Amino acid sequence: MLSHKAMSRNLVIAHRTDLGMQRKENQDACGFWRDTISGDHLLVVADGMGGAACGSAASRLAVRIIQEHFFNTAWQQIAINERLAQAIIVANQMVHQEAEANPQCQGMGTTCVVVAISGRYAFLAHVGDSRIYLVREQRIARLTRDHSLVQRMLDDGLIEEEEAATHPQKNVLQRAIGPRLDIVPEVRPEPVELQPGDILVLCTDGLCGLVDDHEIFELAMHNEPQPACDGLVNLANERGGPDNITVAICKVES
Repeated sequence: MLSHKAMSRNLVIAHRTDLGMQRKENQDACGFWRDTISGDHLLVVADGMGGAACGSAASRLAVRIIQEHFFNTAWQQIAINERLAQAIIVANQMVHQEAEANPQCQGMGTTCVVVAISGRYAFLAHVGDSRIYLVREQRIARLTRDHSLVQRMLDDGLIEEEEAATHPQKNVLQRAIGPRLDIVPEVRPEPVELQPGDILVLCTDGLCGLVDDHEIFELAMHNEPQPACDGLVNLANERGGPDNITVAICKVES
């Protein structure tokens, strides 16, 4: 288990990653950084796949590359949305190359969700089925749409919402970092204008697959970020913790 809390300007940020109850290796990775010159913040959560060693290598590599390239001084004049997209594309290339160089890791990959905060605006990008939520004014809204087969079936009206949680193909991804070179990250076209009291929650499916949106809302809304992260991870583990569990929470202070 790894947890971390930080305060910067009017933001309180915490994250925790946990092995879960049934896995031998934690394939998740997460990170938070603040650029001392621009004051911009970056949060990344990733969920690796492709065998224990390869899955963890993929997620860690993706998180590191996204951070390095997003804050690359040569990119500082590029719009933040474009910087996010390009950082994820470079991470995809690096993970793909690593898999090609290691026959045991063929097909390895990772999901990722990324939030960049600049001033009062949050810029979002993602690949895969890890999620970003916004808690605001007694409501929770999911800001990402899963890149999964089950989500596509939901969109096409082939299954109902109730069937999705237990569908045998719920873990089949249609987009991930690493397996293919032609990845297209999904970047939210317009940033979210943050308000005092807003809470952003980033998590892997080890959490949101066991803890529903209302429960995420309750714990995030009524606790400070670190206790909220701890409570969410503990709740997932109480329900069997079949997967690694990672959550990051960013709260905008008044």
